[in-house]
Amino acid sequence: MNKTLYIKYLEDTSKKVFPVILQEINDTINNELELEKILSFFYSKRADKLLLKPTLFRLSYELCGGNDFEKYIPLAASFEVLNISSYQANTAFDNKLGVLSKEEKDNQFIASMLSREFADRFLCQLKNVTDTQPLYQCISKSNLFIYKAQHYDLNLLSLSNSQKCQIYEQNKTVFLQDYHNRCYFGSGVFSGQTALAGAIAADANTEKQKALQSFGEIYGTALHKINDLADFFPGEERQGKVYQDDFCDIRNGRLTFPVYELRTRYSRDYDMIMSLLEKDTIQTEAISNILIQTDIIDNVQKTAKEAFVKAKECLNTFETTDFKRMLITLLSVLDSNKFYHRAKTKQNGK
Repeated sequence: MNKTLYIKYLEDTSKKVFPVILQEINDTINNELELEKILSFFYSKRADKLLLKPTLFRLSYELCGGNDFEKYIPLAASFEVLNISSYQANTAFDNKLGVLSKEEKDNQFIASMLSREFADRFLCQLKNVTDTQPLYQCISKSNLFIYKAQHYDLNLLSLSNSQKCQIYEQNKTVFLQDYHNRCYFGSGVFSGQTALAGAIAADANTEKQKALQSFGEIYGTALHKINDLADFFPGEERQGKVYQDDFCDIRNGRLTFPVYELRTRYSRDYDMIMSLLEKDTIQTEAISNILIQTDIIDNVQKTAKEAFVKAKECLNTFETTDFKRMLITLLSVLDSNKFYHRAKTKQNGK
């Protein structure tokens, strides 16, 4: 697959979608400077980024024979602002920005609710679409499961829940199921519904709709697991993502797979990392090197590679076209990416 074609497609989609989002924001702000400050906190960071959710929607739509993407740009925008809404809410729930004032957290929660309304308002902008209800259901289901995932993060997969932690320590199977659910709810469902919406918009048959939904669910769930591991390896691709805070999961007591493995199988390494995190200057290199000496990276990578194969098989029902090839390129992040390369380079001492 020509990766250059995929990147151009990403860029073209993002350039078509983001101005629509920006116009909605400007109309809402209406010269209110304080409101602009609240909303621009995240939206300004996304202005020059490549937008994966709209691209997944468009690829699914055009793979199924859709040939008028401009007609559905508001729907693509809806998925992106819902994505941003989840980032905004995370600042209030998860302290991913580090230490925020109560006012800052409250303001980002307000921004999150506004963004959620943007998602619905974009659906109202669809023209010459006779039945928007199935498309609305894709947006609604995505949002519902995003916050089911937040429930798992805050109330189940958390060191603050001592009763659950005891169960997890005694029964790894229970932990792995809850952890998988959290990743599936938080990213798998969202990506699955994004791809499904593309198929619905193109009036694809049930077989193709189910195939693309499964593709998105497998891809999104596995990517969420990789991102949990990447929290231990800050790099260039993380720069500018102000909604993330390096090592935030372990510092905030979130039981991701890497944190669970460190606590239960590598307790001395876990204690060492916690000690390093207490220093005035974060010892990024030292923390990353500790994790590299374990088998945690290999285990996550194995799971992601298995997901790559399963997701790719979901596309077997489609003819080989540039759109199918680009979906496989999008999927390739599960099989090989900068994070794996950086970790492996450190592991080999190069």
